[in-house]
Amino acid sequence: MKTGNGLTFLGRLLDKVCAADLLHSEHRLALGARIEHLLAETGLNRMQFGNHIRVEMNELRGWLSGTRDLTLETLTEICALFHISIGDLVTEQA
Repeated sequence: MKTGNGLTFLGRLLDKVCAADLLHSEHRLALGARIEHLLAETGLNRMQFGNHIRVEMNELRGWLSGTRDLTLETLTEICALFHISIGDLVTEQA
């Protein structure tokens, strides 16, 4: 990604991104997708889900979009709502 005068802007950005950060983002996105899948399976919409686990919609959107982390306490509440274990929540479904 070099140009005549050094790295491009994109190249400089990519050099700053570490593999652990990318993996962390992938995990957050996968967890959000899993929650979306559970919502579809149970027929709950996002507002109903947020009300059940007592969170604001902005926070919920952040989780589902993979831009915010969930706490262990929140993960536990989500699992209780769906009657699944944390292992079942974070395990990739076939």
